[in-house]
Amino acid sequence: MSRAKEDATRMEHEDIMRELTEQFQPVFQNSPDGVYLWLDEVHKVCNERLARMFGLTVEEWRDTQPFLGRFVAEGDQELFSWNYQNRVATSAFPVTFRFRGRRKDGSTFAAETDMVPITWRGHPVAYHFVREIKG
Repeated sequence: MSRAKEDATRMEHEDIMRELTEQFQPVFQNSPDGVYLWLDEVHKVCNERLARMFGLTVEEWRDTQPFLGRFVAEGDQELFSWNYQNRVATSAFPVTFRFRGRRKDGSTFAAETDMVPITWRGHPVAYHFVREIKG
């Protein structure tokens, strides 16, 4: 891909994230769950509740890469990735599943996510609600 094409794609993705952040702000502020929108490794946004669940600030969560390696326990990464590839990327249908999340300090916790595929400006976006499973 040419440099000009890469720059245009990056700028489009940044515009998409600004639009999504504005559009979904009421959900981010009012959901009892952690919520995030994921366009790609670089372009993602979450609410404060989700960031705290992982022991991070919103900015730290947004800037952390790679997503699977940092936020999903090793044994659950394949399941998480499969659900994204086969449910979100194809805009198939929502799916709810459990996984072990990984915090900043390396500790893990049981979690459940609703992974909802949406499309914004023709791009697949992962819209997630995440809750910690106690007990």
